[in-house]
Amino acid sequence: MKLFRNFFFFTFLICYTLISFSNDLKSSENLLTGTLPNGLTYFIYKNSNPENRATLNLVVKSGSLVETDKEQGIAHFLEHMAFNGTTKYEKNEMIKYLQSIGLSFGGDLNAYTSFGETVYKLDIPSNEKDLKIGIEVLKEWATEVTLAEEAVKSEKNIILEEWRLRQGLSQRLGDSQKAAIFGDSRYSERFPIGLTSTINSATSETLKGYYKKWYQPKNMAVIAVGDFTPETLKMYIEQTFNYEGVPDFKEPQDYAIGNSFKNRIVVFSDPELTSVNINFITREDSYPINSEQNLKNYLISQIMEEILNTRFSLLSKKKDSPVLVGYHYSNNFGNFDNLSFMSTALKEDKINEGIKESIRPLKILATTKISNEELESAKKELLSSIKQIVNNRTSIQNRTFVESIKEFYLSKNTFMEPENELLEVEKLLPSITPEDIQNRASNIYNGEQVIFMTAPTKENLNLPTDNEIKTIISEVKNEKTVDNNLNYNNLKLKTSDFGVGTIKSTVEKKDYTTYTLSNGLQVFYKQTDFDKDKISMQLFKEEGSSDEKFNLYLNSLVAPYLISNSGVGNLNYEEVELFMKGKNFSVNLYIEDYEQGFTITSDKENLSTSLDLMRTIIENPQINTEIFNNTKEKLSEQIKNRENSPKLVYSDKIKGIMSNFNPRRTPLTLSDLDKINEKDSIAVFKNKFSNFKDFKLIVVGSIDKETFEKIITKYFATLPVSNTDVNITPLNIKKPSGIIKETLVKGVDKKATVTIIYPYTLKYDNNNRIMANAFSKILNIILIEEIREKLGGVYSIYSISDFEQFNYGENNLRISFSTDIKRVNEVSIAVKNVVNNLVSGQIDSSKIADVLENYKLDYETSQKKNLFWAQSIYKSSFIKDYSVPTPNEYSSLITEANMIKFLKTLIDKDNYVEVVLLPEKEE
Repeated sequence: MKLFRNFFFFTFLICYTLISFSNDLKSSENLLTGTLPNGLTYFIYKNSNPENRATLNLVVKSGSLVETDKEQGIAHFLEHMAFNGTTKYEKNEMIKYLQSIGLSFGGDLNAYTSFGETVYKLDIPSNEKDLKIGIEVLKEWATEVTLAEEAVKSEKNIILEEWRLRQGLSQRLGDSQKAAIFGDSRYSERFPIGLTSTINSATSETLKGYYKKWYQPKNMAVIAVGDFTPETLKMYIEQTFNYEGVPDFKEPQDYAIGNSFKNRIVVFSDPELTSVNINFITREDSYPINSEQNLKNYLISQIMEEILNTRFSLLSKKKDSPVLVGYHYSNNFGNFDNLSFMSTALKEDKINEGIKESIRPLKILATTKISNEELESAKKELLSSIKQIVNNRTSIQNRTFVESIKEFYLSKNTFMEPENELLEVEKLLPSITPEDIQNRASNIYNGEQVIFMTAPTKENLNLPTDNEIKTIISEVKNEKTVDNNLNYNNLKLKTSDFGVGTIKSTVEKKDYTTYTLSNGLQVFYKQTDFDKDKISMQLFKEEGSSDEKFNLYLNSLVAPYLISNSGVGNLNYEEVELFMKGKNFSVNLYIEDYEQGFTITSDKENLSTSLDLMRTIIENPQINTEIFNNTKEKLSEQIKNRENSPKLVYSDKIKGIMSNFNPRRTPLTLSDLDKINEKDSIAVFKNKFSNFKDFKLIVVGSIDKETFEKIITKYFATLPVSNTDVNITPLNIKKPSGIIKETLVKGVDKKATVTIIYPYTLKYDNNNRIMANAFSKILNIILIEEIREKLGGVYSIYSISDFEQFNYGENNLRISFSTDIKRVNEVSIAVKNVVNNLVSGQIDSSKIADVLENYKLDYETSQKKNLFWAQSIYKSSFIKDYSVPTPNEYSSLITEANMIKFLKTLIDKDNYVEVVLLPEKEE
């Protein structure tokens, strides 16, 4: 298992440039793998997180790259059709059946098509019956998709809506970047979504041709990970996939970017962009991580990346830095190409200098040797990330292992046990030298490069020409290299003597223990072993910025960031960032409308250090002037082009309508920035964190009682307390009344975006919250069936219920979707009809049954997660009637009769807000 890859850039499926040596890495002995007589490969791996669950994948080793000119989009079309009728499950019966046993469409049941593969995913209970059904469903996808002409015709509308959903700025940007990077390679002409002409003209026969050609057992694999007996799964697979494929199957051709990648400079401007960015992209050959030498080179790449990103982070915080943010990452395409991206966002009035500063960090690494201290710090950071995963080995989810096994199948990366991989890393890290980092950086710095700059289309923005960019780069290459080595010496946090308080009382509850400390602080404690080395804490008070005057409210928006990034105690902001290397903990400060607090996550080793940091911040908050000015400059850059983005303007409009344009629900303006200053930012922090009366502490995780009690008496019982009242001042935002319809015309996207919001009329109580959430789940099932599948009006549609005690008038149901501009009224009316029918009592009892089954599965899984208990205890601590119902309690509450009665009082059909975003012109 490539466990550290999960921590860094797991979703990118990275491979790195290396040379294979003979000392191969050994695959896990616990991975049961084999090949059936028909050529189908299977991978089976036992994992008990979550308990009683299994994740099944069918991996087809073909995607858009193997399509012919006339098939562009057919691989993806076929993926859709797999859910629209098989030999055993007609039309949408597969989805309906799987929902009836508790699965959610899009969550537990999903699929994707990429350049090189098509993958079908299924998360199911791991009992004998459901496992057999799950393997059977994979078989249906592999060989039994019926591809009826009527179903093909119906699905076209949905795929076209998916294509439409992708239109806009991201599509325009992607097309330009794709041409720059992929050149004339196969990748540039075979994007998975395909061509609308192909989608419109596709027939059942077209799809059957692709299906028969590529969905052959020799081209597929079944991956099963979960809480089961591997030999039993093997038997199910052997019995179910016992069929013959074509004898003369030819494996799909491999494609590479290869020599199509050339030195290029592309400047892309668009009126909807909100910032200036520059990307330096290089390409190298990639090879699988299957030997010690390959693994070592991978580690060298990760260490170089860690060093570079640290330098960019510090650079972006400097006074007058032309770089707002910078980072480096890598991404592979297929099995032959690795792309490295070095990306920065630049200040508009310092673009040329920003380009220079973007290049210098990599040039320094490529031309000078880093210090041993910096190298060891980066190694510690990498190693601590891996150790964290290994220490919490039992909490690694099925899906994580599935992704690693998929890499094993598709990219030939070795699948190792986390513990063995850690041993390999510990063995190899000492051999990595500063010269290794320099050589790696040099390969990137001196390689062929695509320079891709993006910027808003606006007057008076002086963008450099291609030749000017070349000149800037040449100037940097020719200048003398100066490396201001970072100071890694004496990075120790000096702390005060906090003293020791006492525990006044304890009360054993059903699921946790409550403590009252000598200063009156209430503590809620639950020891768990779900994560073997992870502790979560939340110290909070119900109050927030709601009682502050508007200028202090504005300062409260930035005070947590400023204080967290300005240095702690004797360490300045640079030293704090270096001090944190190799330590697995985080301390986050927040001030919200109705609450303020700290959240802390730590392993056992660093828990005291994390709390030392928290207490030092509380006792000596500081704001560095350089950080303050830098932060205001960054906010100014964000604000000045905010109006360029139709999505942001649309979101702001919705917030304005729903809040009656309350100034605390509108975006920051440049005049607001003038009201933010160091003095008031410190003042609002001290207002919220000088007196800890009425604060509460939640502690959940792998901390034993003895250690826990020592911690709370030292760090929390000694917090200062004085007699003041809690001041929660509701914003009392008035709900919109009646029907409000607004249209925003902005941008050029070839689609309409629609949001329909129903304000809730009921007051909060726990049952109302539970029933409103259940209603949203029922509604989502029906919206998919009626609006997506039957009407073909959308690709994605969903509702979200927001019903909390401290929303003070902002509880509502929100429905969001995008559709064809010409079908806005048709689809919107259909959506409201669905809601009206439900409110009128037309509720399909089978949909309630689906939601009940899904709740049962989710409840069982959530009981084994720290996050569930932390949130549950947190809400129980200040909401008197809060509880999470058991499945039996949930079933008793969510009945057809109860829901019909409830909906009549939850929603007024004649009280909603509908906001539509339309393009300025349809091209």
